[in-house]
Amino acid sequence: MAWHLTMCRLSNNCLLVLVISLCRTIVCDGQCPKFAEKPLETRVQDASIVFRAVVIQAHYLSKTLDLALVSIYRGGVELASVSQYAGSPYNTTDRQVNLKINPQLGDCFNWSMAPSQSELVVFSRIIDPAVDLETTPPDGPWLEATAAAVPWSLGVDIAIWNAVGWAGWGEWGACSRSCGGGKQTRRRYCSKTVCEGYGEQGRACNSFDCEGAINPLAPGARRNFHPAQARWGTVSDRPHAFSLRPNSYIWIASSELFGVGKTFPREFTLFISLRLRPESGGYGQGTLFSLRSRRRTGSFLSLELAGRGAARLVHAGAGSSRSIYLAVPLYDFRWHHIAVSVHDDNTVRAYVDCRWLRTDVLEKDALDTPRDADLIIGYLFSGDLEQLVLVPRAGEAQKQCSSQVTGLLTTPYVTLHDS
Repeated sequence: MAWHLTMCRLSNNCLLVLVISLCRTIVCDGQCPKFAEKPLETRVQDASIVFRAVVIQAHYLSKTLDLALVSIYRGGVELASVSQYAGSPYNTTDRQVNLKINPQLGDCFNWSMAPSQSELVVFSRIIDPAVDLETTPPDGPWLEATAAAVPWSLGVDIAIWNAVGWAGWGEWGACSRSCGGGKQTRRRYCSKTVCEGYGEQGRACNSFDCEGAINPLAPGARRNFHPAQARWGTVSDRPHAFSLRPNSYIWIASSELFGVGKTFPREFTLFISLRLRPESGGYGQGTLFSLRSRRRTGSFLSLELAGRGAARLVHAGAGSSRSIYLAVPLYDFRWHHIAVSVHDDNTVRAYVDCRWLRTDVLEKDALDTPRDADLIIGYLFSGDLEQLVLVPRAGEAQKQCSSQVTGLLTTPYVTLHDS
């Protein structure tokens, strides 16, 4: 699509291509009748059940959709009442619903689009009978669309939550433990008299074993500040975090990392939690973590920030270097989590914000870690650093924090306005 726009400078033909491209989703709002094109807030008010879902399968002849739930904005309790589901009304793991599209809304959907590419916000209500005899119980209840669905996006997500009375989720708090399994929580606030759903969520964090873990940022840890510890300030809302300024870093000799006679392990996992400050303009730079050989000049393995929204793992040695790029949205000035696992000096698995990002398998010994490495932390980095933990084991990257989130309020699943 970008090629067409560049070549024809937004001619009439190009605008037609643009419209067609925008309609290549399971939803094409422009083809809907006027009553179905209401503002999002009105669509929310008119629906008893509003949810985000991924399309599993579209059935053109019967005008129905099989949907997998992602999140529920409104109507969780009502939906649970007609579902054969015994868990929390707002837990969406492995839950499906069936959506019926009445003839008036049929033109709102592009039935030829591949379902797997469609993630929707759906406005609906329960229809009678609630469960179709041809539908097996695991497929979930039958619902009917009350308005045109809209493609999910972050902007739409925020607008829907605001419409039902919830502000956006705040930051995840610090993990309760640095290793061995902890918990962390986040909150959001209700702007109406009563909001349906959870006002607080929790998740597991730092579930990796403490054995052999190295935590240079821990109180009392052996470390050398350059040029002085005074350039590593405190962070008001994070008691164990450091605020770094440029030209300050921590240096730890290899002998202090693993003890006399021990070298840096071939396999390890690195966990980092960091945040850029607004004065950075969202442009990250500097080295978060670097292993530099004492005997071989130019031999190192580093995790560096690479501008706006990116970090990179850089290995240099034997006259060559290579980089593996990681997408990290640091420009929002919130806390972010990076976990990198190195296996057999040639396999890298990376997680960002509790979700798998990529796995790279390189040629043998492509990431030959300097065995006599000294550790440097924070060189030329400007921002806040809360976690930097190294464990001498591969395959642990997924243990920094869980992608499974649990609501912390119990029935009746409503939260009163915070006064």
